[in-house]
Amino acid sequence: MHQPSVYRRNKVRTIIEIVRRIENWPTAVALRLFRRRPGLRLLAFRGGLNIACRGATRDWDVIHELFFAGSYRCALEYLHNQPGTPTVLDLGGNIGLFSLLAVSSHGKARVIAFEPGAPNRRLFEMNRLANPAFSDRIELRKEAVGGVARTAEWFFDEKNPGGSGLFCVEGRRYPVQIVTFADVVRSMPEPVTLVKMDIEGAEYEIMANAPAETWQRIRAVSLELHDDPEQRVSRTEFLDRLQRHGFGVETESVCSYFLSR
Repeated sequence: MHQPSVYRRNKVRTIIEIVRRIENWPTAVALRLFRRRPGLRLLAFRGGLNIACRGATRDWDVIHELFFAGSYRCALEYLHNQPGTPTVLDLGGNIGLFSLLAVSSHGKARVIAFEPGAPNRRLFEMNRLANPAFSDRIELRKEAVGGVARTAEWFFDEKNPGGSGLFCVEGRRYPVQIVTFADVVRSMPEPVTLVKMDIEGAEYEIMANAPAETWQRIRAVSLELHDDPEQRVSRTEFLDRLQRHGFGVETESVCSYFLSR
């Protein structure tokens, strides 16, 4: 009975936050209110980041989760407090929002991002170049990361680009090269400070194939956990396996988990 009024209050609060945090806030408000309008938008955040996104898609929902709802808050606070030059792996880079937040939260952090989908990767590159103060600390790679090296089809969801992936069943198909998580971690010269993993179910084949020594070289994981595409492992069992690798589990504020040693 009370859900509609709660929704209205939340919507009003979001509009207030948009005005407070985005310089060209009319563009952002229109993006929020008129969701079916196509076209590219550029949002100028007062904190200094410039974010390009697509109308008539769920790009705005991703922006809202990361910039307004506090998704990845634990991971970004953890990264901010790390000494030296942290290395971050961004698996499922989408349009680059997490990578930009990571390098802006730590003045020396270096991000290696993997985004196999060409439509997302093009926008990621635009966002990287639109933020020259941070662009040289973000490396964007076109491979997908999984458990077994191979060539596979990656499916692009035009309405929900962030939900595209190897295990989707609809959308435009793109051939992609998959590199193994174990090989990626092994190639890093130092232990990995933080792995952000949002790869639409491919995390299960990573868990099935990455040896214990791979996880030992990782200090923290920020994970958006999906259902197992093969329905063999539950979410609880997945988290239990990470705990057996030495990670403590903390629930993030929106839809993910933060795990650290």
